[in-house]
Amino acid sequence: MAHGVEPILPFDITEATFLIPKLDKPLSHEDLIAIQRVLKARYASIAQFEKENANLIIDYDFAPGSLVLVRNSRIETDLSRKSKPRYLGPMVVIRRTRNKAYILAELDGAIHKNPYAAFRLIPYYPLSHTINPITSLVDATDIPQDDDLD
Repeated sequence: MAHGVEPILPFDITEATFLIPKLDKPLSHEDLIAIQRVLKARYASIAQFEKENANLIIDYDFAPGSLVLVRNSRIETDLSRKSKPRYLGPMVVIRRTRNKAYILAELDGAIHKNPYAAFRLIPYYPLSHTINPITSLVDATDIPQDDDLD
């Protein structure tokens, strides 16, 4: 209210989420209708949020070999964040894991052993649009598999 910004989730929907009783016994007809209305309100809220933020919510599906920038989330709480780089990279996408995270490599071929969450990545737009195969940067035997990440 102080900043003139609406909350992402209205408080009445958030409150209604926590009012659903335990489902350990049969519910009455009235309780089922109330739960159905809460769920309907949730889905309406989700649809409204997606509609209002359609230009901001983008699900990139980076192919192997794509160049990406990684948001430097380490500096978000740092007081001197204005003088530090907001994005790191460019980096090369090696592959996408089962959990929809990405294995990335530096341009010199060094593979990062920890996967990066998809929400931290944005596309890098180079001056030249030539695509280099991953094997030109990284040896295929060095690419970690999903079993290696567990």
